Amino acid sequence: MSSEDSTSDINVHDSASTPTDLTGHYVHGRAVLGLTDRLNAAASYEEAAQLTDQVLEPTDGLLERLAVFEAAAEKAKESEREDGFDLCDDLQEAAVTVRDLGENLHVAVDRMRALAAPPRRNWQEAVADYYAPSPGSRTAPSRLPLRPHP
Repeated sequence: MSSEDSTSDINVHDSASTPTDLTGHYVHGRAVLGLTDRLNAAASYEEAAQLTDQVLEPTDGLLERLAVFEAAAEKAKESEREDGFDLCDDLQEAAVTVRDLGENLHVAVDRMRALAAPPRRNWQEAVADYYAPSPGSRTAPSRLPLRPHP
């Protein structure tokens, strides 16, 4: 399953409502909620990693696209008012926090993939391996030779 397959049904223009957004006005929040729901329902660590990558990918992931904070900061600064400059500082700080979050989690996708345990052997395979001769050794004789008693 490719990451494209994992997110093909996420549509930011979907106007579905949620319990907190009855009119479906917040389409981008709904898309993130859909991604969160899919991550919670992921059937494998590989699928979870692919969905996590949608957020953390450093050039096209969700965190990178949260440059909206920087754009909003610039818009606030354009007002040339004291409140606008204060808001600009707050939004720029938020942008740095988001960027730091992405940098701190840059290997999270690989770590998620690594959580997939190797397939477990069934008990018959484990017993067969236990009793199998080691490589390079000869097999044990089927009967022990009889020794005469002194």
